[in-house]
Parts: sequence; C-alpha cells; structure tokens
Amino acid sequence: MAEIIQLPAPQKDLDFPLMQALQERRSKRVWKDEALPLQEISNILWAACGITREGKYAAKSKRTAPSACNSQSIDVYAATKEGLFRYDEKGHQLIRVLAEDIREHIGTQKRMQSAPLGLIYVSDHSRMIMYFGKDEDKKMFFSGTHAGYVSQNVYLYCAAAKLNTVVLGLVDRDKLHSIMNLKDHEKVIFTQVVGKSIDK
Repeated sequence: MAEIIQLPAPQKDLDFPLMQALQERRSKRVWKDEALPLQEISNILWAACGITREGKYAAKSKRTAPSACNSQSIDVYAATKEGLFRYDEKGHQLIRVLAEDIREHIGTQKRMQSAPLGLIYVSDHSRMIMYFGKDEDKKMFFSGTHAGYVSQNVYLYCAAAKLNTVVLGLVDRDKLHSIMNLKDHEKVIFTQVVGKSIDK
C-alpha cells in the first residue's frame, strides 16, 4: 500500500496583500540548501490547486486554479530528497509514488537540481473530454494554460512567503515520463522549483 503523508491544514490567513505579491513576483534561481517544512509544502500545494469548494452530488469540486470545462487536468507531483509524491488535493495529502530522489531530472540545468522542492505538472488527457474531443494539439494547448495558472498561484504564494521559485521549460519530458511511470495519456508539461530565499 502506498505511503500517505497527511498535510497540515493550509494557512489561509497569511497577512500579505495580493497587489504586493504581484509587485514582488519574480523568478529567482538561488535558495538555501535547506528542506522546506511540511507546513510550507502544504501551503504551496494548496495555493497551486487546492480545493476551495467541495463538490456536491455530480458536481465537481472547485480548485484554486481554473481549467477549461473544469477538467482539472493538472496533477501536481512533489519531488524532494525523500522521494516523489503526488498531491491528492481532495484529501490534502501526499501519496508516495517513488522512494528515490529524482530531483536531478527536474530540469536540464544543473543549478535547478539543487532546489529542495521540485514541482512537476502533469496533465491527464483522459480528463479532457468535453470540447476537446480527440484533438491532441488542443489538449496540449489547454494543458499548458492550466499548468500556467497553477504555477502562477505558486509564484504569488512564494512572493508572499519570501520563497524563491522559477518555472523550468528545459525539461527532458520523455525521460521524466519514464522515471515517473506515467501512462500514455499523462503528459509532463513543465516543472517548477522552490526554495527558501537566501535573504529570509
């Protein structure tokens, strides 16, 4: 049975103005060589695509990030030195996928591989049914859009929490797909790294 780590409740009362977060949002490629506490990871993942309203009956839940037709196609994976975990937003928990540290594959730039937390955005095309049909180009276009919403949420949280982050486009997607044992309908879109600011 897969190991499950229950995350602490996200701290939604962070006292930091949205407009200031927008002003201070930056891509920053340096960080402390120090693991992020579980509370920080909880906050980051909830900001990324946590549940904001539970679904009722046949209606889906709502997340912090929008998606076309509420397809919720993006799954967020968290890579740390302890292994690779899939974020289960419904239970607000981490499910271990791999025991090994795969951060060296988070991006092709060596400096990025030292980040304490790597986020991998995977789009599940099997959830993209209405409107998309079998058009794979359309699915990839919207997958990139969906992942962009998620990553921007992380950017804004990091600006407020004084964490450093950057999205990585230089990723060996085929290799990462193989390492993560993803299915054919699951596509690695891009990755994002997070670490404590050296000024914090």
